[in-house]
Amino acid sequence: MLAPYRVFAFVALLVLTPLGLTGCGTQTTNLVTGETERGAYTWQQEVQLGQEADPQIRATFGFYDNDGLQTYVEQLGQEVLQVSAYGEATTPAEIRNTPFSFAVLDSPVPNAMALPGGYIYVTRGLLAHLSNEAQLAVVLGHEIGHVLARHASRQAASAQTGQLGLLGAAVLGGVLGGGDVAQGILEYGGTGVQLLFLKYSRDAEREADLAGVAYAEYAGYEASEAAAFFGALERLSAQGGGGIPPFLSTHPDPGERQQTIPQLAAQYETGTQVNQAQYLNRIESIVLGDNPRQGFVEGSVFYHPDLRFRFDVPRGWNTSNGAAAVQMAEPNGQAVVEFTFASEQSSAEAAGRAFAAQQGFTVTEQGRANVGAGTAYSVVGTANTQQGELGIVAYFIEYDGNVYRFLGLTAASSLSTYDDQFTQTFRSFDRLTDASILGRQPVRLEVVEASRTAPFRQFLQGRPMPLGMTEENLAILNNVQLGQTIAAGTMLKLPQD
Repeated sequence: MLAPYRVFAFVALLVLTPLGLTGCGTQTTNLVTGETERGAYTWQQEVQLGQEADPQIRATFGFYDNDGLQTYVEQLGQEVLQVSAYGEATTPAEIRNTPFSFAVLDSPVPNAMALPGGYIYVTRGLLAHLSNEAQLAVVLGHEIGHVLARHASRQAASAQTGQLGLLGAAVLGGVLGGGDVAQGILEYGGTGVQLLFLKYSRDAEREADLAGVAYAEYAGYEASEAAAFFGALERLSAQGGGGIPPFLSTHPDPGERQQTIPQLAAQYETGTQVNQAQYLNRIESIVLGDNPRQGFVEGSVFYHPDLRFRFDVPRGWNTSNGAAAVQMAEPNGQAVVEFTFASEQSSAEAAGRAFAAQQGFTVTEQGRANVGAGTAYSVVGTANTQQGELGIVAYFIEYDGNVYRFLGLTAASSLSTYDDQFTQTFRSFDRLTDASILGRQPVRLEVVEASRTAPFRQFLQGRPMPLGMTEENLAILNNVQLGQTIAAGTMLKLPQD
């Protein structure tokens, strides 16, 4: 998903970017329950958090390039927001006067997220897994509930994170294993990413579920429809994660929510709209699975057709391709590699020297280096962190009008262990010339009316398989079993042929 440099020029690892908020503790009103609770931030501080973190989220995930879909989600979000506690006359004016925003992130992982201060996101992967507008209304209402309940402030207070100074934009979450080094690096992720990955309590999630159901019903939607979506999440989880982010382990079990959502919805008699046909029309042609134009791994090689390069991935390492960077992690979390754009774009040597000159970084070796394509400059050294001394190997590569940066990180005592794997990966960077890879295109969703009664598996015959997905994934996408008989006339979400 790595995109051209102009979008992400601000990304710079190991540059101190403290948030500037002290968060000494304050009394907040939970607008979902009406209770007064202890929080880390005032509302204005929460708004400032969201304003500062939103650009990091844009850089980390990327926004999905479909203006019509973005507008649709924004309009539906605002519709649900207006019937929430946000629109009540008794809600403090500082909250009612804060604009909320709703956006679609370019990620295949089915997820929805919220930042303090009213920044709410859904992924294209989530939209593909939903079946109607009522389900989306519940999801948006759930995230609105997190914001209005001040859950981030409450959780930050209980975790004593209100006074953290953060090193910006390492963005290495999501692929890291359980090792101490990996966890230490994750703690230096961007503020916005940390806020998204802040683990809410199960009680907080249940409060947000309550809000999501109520707000969707008040907006006129049949909220019980969301139960089917949580059934799909349960199936994805049963696949060994199935793309569900690790932090969702703190949420109520999807199977539990599949049962409780209809019970919550039964308390209301206001919502009747489902709007399946309208919704499916909105999401038709959405990208399914990974978008190969933005980079993908195949056979232990990372390819980027749009930027026309390739490099080897250490065999057995976990890989995640984000909008701002590609991250690779040793399975036990003892070493990580990040590939992204260098913050200094004038030349590889200038970028390397600027990196080496950072305060707190001790250089042991630097100079020109050899890679498959382009001009390279390498820097080796150590840096002291709260988690101990890190060993660092960085390569800066000048290629086709951009300067890229490879960064290998491990404990200083382990640098000799991983140095060869770092440098082999970095030196494998080369020009991409394979026409079959250069021409690879994403698979998009097509809404099809079943022309016959047949098992679902048969409707997949002759259709391309989206990158990173399986036939079982496509069955889950449609909330059916792979061998289930589909009646003629049923609307199906299939890969475009």
